[in-house]
Amino acid sequence: MLDAQGDLEQDIPGIQVNAAVSRQWVDGEGLLAQLKAAGELGAVVVVGLGTNGPITSSDFAQMMTILSGASRIVFVTVHVDRPWQDQVNQVLEIGAEAYPRVVIANWDFFASENPSWFASDGTHLPIGGPGAQVLAQLIASDV
Repeated sequence: MLDAQGDLEQDIPGIQVNAAVSRQWVDGEGLLAQLKAAGELGAVVVVGLGTNGPITSSDFAQMMTILSGASRIVFVTVHVDRPWQDQVNQVLEIGAEAYPRVVIANWDFFASENPSWFASDGTHLPIGGPGAQVLAQLIASDV
């Protein structure tokens, strides 16, 4: 999300992006729980986690418990050259089916078709580049 932060802020007025390098799913859960406890969790929440490690259906269920007050939740699929990519995306897609207020922003679909958008690591996007712009537009279309 750091790579697309400027584009997100341009495409979704009023969005608050809280992104960090190498954030793990469990760290995202903790942050969202803190925001909820402080009354600072928005009605629409975008979750872009899973790039840095695998998740399980239990992890997804725990996240949904934390986000129980949100009216719309957008989970962004991951695109990363790691063995857990497909497993994470499957957990997100299967989990989303159980919750009518959850949508999937299928970033992996667009990313897989456009490897030139990425830096040499195949994961990170140049800030302000076409990939960051498309990621922001994808998320904006789902919020």
